[in-house]
Amino acid sequence: MDAASPHAHEGPDRRLLFPAIAFLGGVFAWLVSVPLFGPTWLGLAAAARLQPAVPIYLFLGGHALGLAGSGLISDIWAKFRQAGLSWAAPACFVLTVLTAFAPEIAVVTFPLLGLLAAWGIVAWAPAFRSLVPLRRRSLAFAGVPIAANVFKYLWSLGLGHVPAAWLLILATLPLLGSALYGPRLARLALAGGAPPAATQAVSFPDLRPLWLLAPFLFVVYLAAGVTYSAVTPSLLRVLHTPVDPSLLAYVACIPLLALVGDRTTMRNVAVAGPLLLGGAFLAWAASPTFDGAIVVQILMGAGYAAMDLLTWVALLEIAPPHGTATVFGIGLNMNVLPILIGAGLQAQIPLLAHLPSTTLAGGMLFLMLVAVAFFRDTALLVRNAEAGASGTPGDSPDISMPKPSAPSFEHLCASLDRIAVTPLSPRELDVACLVIQGRSVAEMAKDLMVSENTVKSHLANVYRKTGTRGRAGLSASVLTGGDKGP
Repeated sequence: MDAASPHAHEGPDRRLLFPAIAFLGGVFAWLVSVPLFGPTWLGLAAAARLQPAVPIYLFLGGHALGLAGSGLISDIWAKFRQAGLSWAAPACFVLTVLTAFAPEIAVVTFPLLGLLAAWGIVAWAPAFRSLVPLRRRSLAFAGVPIAANVFKYLWSLGLGHVPAAWLLILATLPLLGSALYGPRLARLALAGGAPPAATQAVSFPDLRPLWLLAPFLFVVYLAAGVTYSAVTPSLLRVLHTPVDPSLLAYVACIPLLALVGDRTTMRNVAVAGPLLLGGAFLAWAASPTFDGAIVVQILMGAGYAAMDLLTWVALLEIAPPHGTATVFGIGLNMNVLPILIGAGLQAQIPLLAHLPSTTLAGGMLFLMLVAVAFFRDTALLVRNAEAGASGTPGDSPDISMPKPSAPSFEHLCASLDRIAVTPLSPRELDVACLVIQGRSVAEMAKDLMVSENTVKSHLANVYRKTGTRGRAGLSASVLTGGDKGP
């Protein structure tokens, strides 16, 4: 968690926070308007008499592959991550414009768009994580889907007098904002926005916390794939409108859910998601009428707002200080792959494609009940470590040593370098910084997602390499400017 980066508690760097939100907001606005069952692509496909589903499935496949691959490469090769922030958005813009004038090449451009979009999104994760403290992360991230879905809603209103190809080009405009802010984000992050440990080559991170969350996310987003391809079109036919009312509910609910997540725990948001979605499907099964469809759309928008917020913020929470991109990329596959599978199953299996609406809604309700059964209440949803660092009641920080004033991460690194006889490894540096913050062994083990024995081993190495004896000696040496302890 953020405890490994002491500067994170000082608050977000205002020079970087807006570029971070604007970069991902632009990518998302384009993504939900064009390749991810977007209204502008569906409109162009209809005008060109194309089958729109195949390119969308190819996009999702390329996106899933790109998320996992980009995550692995980004943590090993820092320049790859920097390039993703600088070049992913412009490349997506160019390919989308080409597709607008030659929609038949979508079978080639859409999988490439999936790969490129994943590259930019994964590159964004370590920078955002280093900028925003844990207690502010949900609300900071909420700005991204709000901007994206407002943009999608505006395009779903029609603009029928605009040719479909030009409408698709207009939908790429948010990518220009991403192209503008991406290089700035990469440049400023390298200049000091991210801790040095975030740019070093690292070993493969511990994925055990991710596997606890994965079944829960997989089941919910499997239902999402069916929803996008079958339930939502069915609801819109009942409402006799191409405008999706769930977008307004999504935009209205996500800041409220973000406040809940930041002020309490993400556990509440995790429980709210499937409950709201289950209520939506239950309402649809009970009353497939005009009024019922409106209620369903409102509940569905609120439910997916909860799940999207949970997915992105929880992945940032469980990611270790070293390996953020890897955990983030692999974790987002628990979002993308189920959508692909759910949409593909519903579209390709004739029996599923012709199910009555009430039967389909009942099946979706059952999936939500299964999701709740899969839910695991892990430390990633509690945030005790952050509460202790910030003095929030409800945690028990180590009282055996007085809390020093919070020095910058760079100051700690410089002081540790001066007193270390042998250079500290990245993980030993993390442990040393946590010790200076006054963390207990149990808290450090929870923050770093390792066993207490592993923390003790790193701690022994820190004392040996710095020539200090115990916490007090290490802290005194660092905080007095590098004079060695006794």
